[in-house]
Formats: sequence, structure tokens, C-alpha cells
Amino acid sequence: MDILAEVKTALDNLERVVLATTIASSGSTPLPSGATMMVKPVGDIVMGTVGGGVLEAEVIDQAKGLIAERGGSLIRRFELSDTASDEGMICGGSVEVLFEVIEESDRLTYTRLHNSRNDGNDCAILRILDKNHRVVERLVLENFSNDGDQQASLTALLTRLQIPAESFDKAFEKARRQEMPARIEFSAGEIIVQPIIGFQPLIVFGGGHVGCAVSKIASRAGFTVTIVDDREEYANAQRFPDAVRVLPMQIDVSFNHLDIKSSTSIVIVTRGHQLDGEVLARAVTTPARYIGMIGSSRKVIATYERLLKQGVPLDALKRVHAPIGLDIGAVTAEEIAVSIVAELIRARRGVGETTSAKSENVKQWLEKQG
Repeated sequence: MDILAEVKTALDNLERVVLATTIASSGSTPLPSGATMMVKPVGDIVMGTVGGGVLEAEVIDQAKGLIAERGGSLIRRFELSDTASDEGMICGGSVEVLFEVIEESDRLTYTRLHNSRNDGNDCAILRILDKNHRVVERLVLENFSNDGDQQASLTALLTRLQIPAESFDKAFEKARRQEMPARIEFSAGEIIVQPIIGFQPLIVFGGGHVGCAVSKIASRAGFTVTIVDDREEYANAQRFPDAVRVLPMQIDVSFNHLDIKSSTSIVIVTRGHQLDGEVLARAVTTPARYIGMIGSSRKVIATYERLLKQGVPLDALKRVHAPIGLDIGAVTAEEIAVSIVAELIRARRGVGETTSAKSENVKQWLEKQG
């Protein structure tokens, strides 16, 4: 469930909603901090979850009450029973939930957050609360860049609230790393920092068995998948229900229809070595973060040799993860897909080497080329 998209849609339709976000937890709890649920007063619509059971029922009741009272926001602590109950909430921990009414005046903030996330940017929403737990201000940080205006706004905020930049940076990095909210107290209240992980665009060239398995697994791992294949029987929505886009067209044409950014990953698993090479020649000219090509070491080297003769720079080929995927001894299409998605995740998290070429033969060949 894409809660952020649902919030944007509601605001576009001039609807008021309540967001309930777990901002802290202790002991055993059904879900980690950061779980979010949206409650719409029209039709009593509830989307998302904060853990189910008695907790969720109480959160929904509180959200409806906040809407009825036309209140702004509040924080409530919920104790989870450590003894058996008919409802089954026997976790024994506790959670704190931030409730906030989101309405038309917040539309620009949530539209910006939604669009930045959809563009593949890691971003965050900062909620500034007073001592009465009322949200008095919201600030969106996009792409965590060194953008001058954004940094100036953040610096001005921290100065006004008398929060040392070092303390904020430490809490902010922890929130990013754990993908969980962080709470930073100051004399007149607190800031709640909630990281929002950007969509991870993945373009899979090849609609065969491996491409199909990659689409299924990658979509569940947080990637937004586009499939490209020049065969309509392999490139259709029925075959790829998890993909957000399917392009049944020639490779040379498809690149004119693709917006490849620095957050994009490219997986090349077409039906033949020649076609793989054609895709790779174009892929290495893009700013894609990850480019991987399937094949044995012999095939990879043969493809590289052909592309070098065609004028593709050696440094461009050194960017490529080939043979593709982490070496887990994969044999079936599904196992190969797991190895590929695992490598995609490693690249997304910035863990390990920036290039793959795990085969010693490929490594030695690249070294000999200079």
C-alpha cells in the first residue's frame, strides 16, 4: 500500500485525512517504528497498518476522534498487554503513535515529498512539534544533497530552534541508516525526522524466464520495474503484472522512451549475446547507477572485445557488473534472479565494490586492457 500516494490523491481531491505513524517503540511490538496508517473520514476508509489487533483498533478510534474534533495532532502511547487476550495482543511492548490531520494547506508539502520519492530520491519529512505535541511546521529534505537553498533552510531552522547541527546530523544519519523515525528534542518541543526511501527504477531488458523472475522479486524488494523486449508475446502486462511499465519495442527505439537517471539500475538478460551487446553499448552511455549483463565469463569477454572495436571506452565497460549477480551457485531462473536482485540491493545500499566482474577471467582480461 502506497500511503504517500494515497495522501496526495486525497489532498488533490480536497479531502482531509489522518496519518497515524509509529514514532517510537520498546519491547516486543508487531511492527517497527515508521509503520503508517491513513484514515479517511469519508466512508471510514483505512489504509496501511500499524500492527493489527487491539492496537490498530484503538489507533483507528483515536484517528476518527481527531477528525471529529477537527484537531491538529497529538502523540499517544499504547501499552501492549504481556498476557494472553482474546484479541491476541500479547507482545508486551509499547508504541508511541503520532496522529496528525493532513488537509489542503499541507498539499504542497506532500506533493513535493511524493514527487521527489517517485523521482528516485531518498528524502525526509521533518515535523516540528511544540511541547503540546502539536505539529507547527513541516520541512521536506530532498535527495540529501548540498543544494544551497535547502541547506540554508535547514540551517535557519536549526539555528532558530537552537539545535546543534552536529546533534541533528547524528540523529538524521541514524534515521536514514535504519529507515526509521528519529526524535530530536529541543527546549520548546521536538523534531521528528522520518526518512522516505525513493523509488528505485529498474529497467530489465529481456522478457524471458530470468527477466520474469527478476521482475517479481525486484518489485517486492522496492524496485519499480520496466520491461523491454521486442517480442510482444514476451512483453505484455499479463506476463509482467508486477512491472509498472512494459515496452514491446526494438532496443534502439526503446532508449528514446526511457528516462534513465543516476538512481536507475539496468539489467540485461535478453535472448542472445549480440542483442545483449547492443543494449550494453547504449546502457554504458547513461548515468545509470548499476548496469549488469548476464552470461558466462567467455561471453562477457567476447562482448567486451566486440564493443571495444566499435569504440566503446574501456572505462565504460569497467562500470558493468558482469557476469551479473552475486555468486551463490545459482542454477534456475529464480535462483539467478535472487542473485541479481541481491546485487542490486548491495549497489543501492552502497555496500561492497562499485563494479562486479567477479569472474577472475573477466578481471584479468580487464586488467590486461589497461
